[in-house]
Amino acid sequence: MIPSRLGPVWWVLVAGCLTSVVLMLVGPVRAGGYLLAAVLALVGLARLALPAGLCDGVAVRSRGLDAATYAALAVAVVVIFAQVKLP
Repeated sequence: MIPSRLGPVWWVLVAGCLTSVVLMLVGPVRAGGYLLAAVLALVGLARLALPAGLCDGVAVRSRGLDAATYAALAVAVVVIFAQVKLP
């Protein structure tokens, strides 16, 4: 069995998710949610445009399906954080 590698796009995804969670904890929650959506959209674009070797760790299915999934997640996160009632 060949161990899987984690490509640079995976590290961008992890760093972006951690940054958005930290922003939600110490700053405006909505801004953290929008940052999370931007990271998901960026990873979707990277999956669509970059070679497969750079996208190890985020490549699950075909390029198109992965990109569409990340785009749908980004839209869902934007809608959710736009609807959240914050004090």
